[in-house]
Order: sequence, then C-alpha cells, then structure tokens
Amino acid sequence: MSKSLAKLIMKMFPFHLEINDRWAKYTAEYIRGDKNAAVQTAHYRYEYESNLDFVQTYFPKFDINEFRGKHLFELGSFTGGALVRWVERYGFAKADGIDVNPLYAEAGNIYAQQMGMPVKLTTGFGENIPFPDNSFDFIFTHDVMEHVRSVEATMDELYRVLKPGGKLLCVFPQFLQPLESHLDFSSRVPALHWFFSGKTLAQAHYEIIKERGEKAEWYAPESPDLESWEKLPSLNGISIGKFRKIIKRRNWEVLYVGLNPILSDGRRAKLPLFKILRLLFFIPARLPFLEELFRGRINYVLQKPK
Repeated sequence: MSKSLAKLIMKMFPFHLEINDRWAKYTAEYIRGDKNAAVQTAHYRYEYESNLDFVQTYFPKFDINEFRGKHLFELGSFTGGALVRWVERYGFAKADGIDVNPLYAEAGNIYAQQMGMPVKLTTGFGENIPFPDNSFDFIFTHDVMEHVRSVEATMDELYRVLKPGGKLLCVFPQFLQPLESHLDFSSRVPALHWFFSGKTLAQAHYEIIKERGEKAEWYAPESPDLESWEKLPSLNGISIGKFRKIIKRRNWEVLYVGLNPILSDGRRAKLPLFKILRLLFFIPARLPFLEELFRGRINYVLQKPK
C-alpha cells in the first residue's frame, strides 16, 4: 500500500529527462560507450563551473591566492570539466582527480589535453585513494560525499593524502535536506523521504522509470533494491550530526562552516520567489535538528594539523 501511495504521489509531479537536453544527450551517449560524448560532458561541466564559481558560492571569504602554484586533488571528478576550470581559474600548478568509471578518466584526460591544462584523472574510490600519504595541498569535493559507501573511511583517506596544513573544501547535501533525495529522474516532489521509507521509494522510483520504456533505459536503475549502505538510491544517509562526529574523531581543524539555508545555491537561487523563501529558512537552518531539514548543504573548510 505504501509503495502504491508513494508512486501515485510521485507520478502527480513527474520529471522526464528528455534526450534533447544537451546534458542528457551527452550522458546517454557516453553511458553507451561513446568516448566523444564523454568528452562533451566534460566541456558541459566546465561551462557550468564557469557560471557557478565553486569557491565564491560556497566559501566566499576564502583567500583564493592560497591556491596559486599548489597541487589540487578532486574526489569525484566525473569527466574532469570542473577540475580543468579550477586549475585555469585559480592558478593551481597541477591537479589530480578520481572517479569510479574508467571512461570518466579517459574522457577527462583527453579534455584536459585539449584545454592545455596540467590535469590528470584516474579511476578510484574514496575509501581507497590511489595516492601516497601527504600528496596534496588542497582537496575539493562537490556533491560527492553523500554517494560514497563509507563517509568515515573516505574522510580518513582524504586526511591521509593531504599534506600537513593542507585544506579540504567539501560541499554535499545531508540526507534529510528536502530537495536532494536524488529521485529527480522520476519525480519533482520534494521531501518524499520524510514520509516514506527508502525501500518503498526505491521500488516506486524503479517502477516509474521502467514504465517509460526504451527511451528511459539509459537512466533506469539496475535494481529496485537498495544496497546495504544505501538509504535511498545512491545515497548513504549522511547527516550533519554524523559528519561532525567524523571530523572530530580525526582531529580535523575546522576553519569554516557554511550555514546557508536551502534554495541558496544553484540556478533556482536566482529566482525572486526562491530569494524570498530562503529568508524563511534562515533561522531554522541554524537550529539543532532543524538544521538537518533546512540547511542547504554540509559545507566545510577543514585543515589537517601541521
């Protein structure tokens, strides 16, 4: 019954990822193994980062002069477009990145070469980063930590590969944030996971996309079942409270914590209505427990002790 109700609600406000969208088109083609399309996704992400400005958006008080001539690492680099833009924009001497699919690394390395940037991508996982201890001056990770199998193990690895005094700039949504359930491919309804279990929503999500037939095959989930580490499809359930405990256990030095409410970033943030709405969430985003619901992102600058 709960699955039927969830499915009914989700289908009332559906989201269709149409193939004529540029990002969707490239993504569909690279999933089928088209290397050139994968390179195009890198350029798409490069353009997106050019408009976003990761550091200015999430860390507005950070002195970008610290980046010049340093070695950057990105966890979750996809096909490298953002990493190439960061090196270009901030003056890093070189950069490395990892992601889970070998095609990402291949396409990203082609793109970096085309752009003439000292960027190298490698296949790897956050829980086992393929670099020696004390390798990097800075680490960036944007909307990736919520997808790793173990946040604790990944944070241990990031600590290990940072040089003493090195800094981690990380941004990612906490699990109870209402706009980040990652059910976008099936529905526009926010906060579904406040009312239904992850198992129920995963099954409804799977069935809705499967019902769309061949045109949706390229983004259809492989299974209606969750992995042992998942709370929703691809999400590990990280919370603000749990993340605080993880960084405390490792003795990270906290240099900055972002407190912006939901609707503060992304393209929607520029809409007049959303500017008004986020004012309503300003105080709840700073209160215990309510922060889990109304803060826009877990947003930290952390430093490995010198």
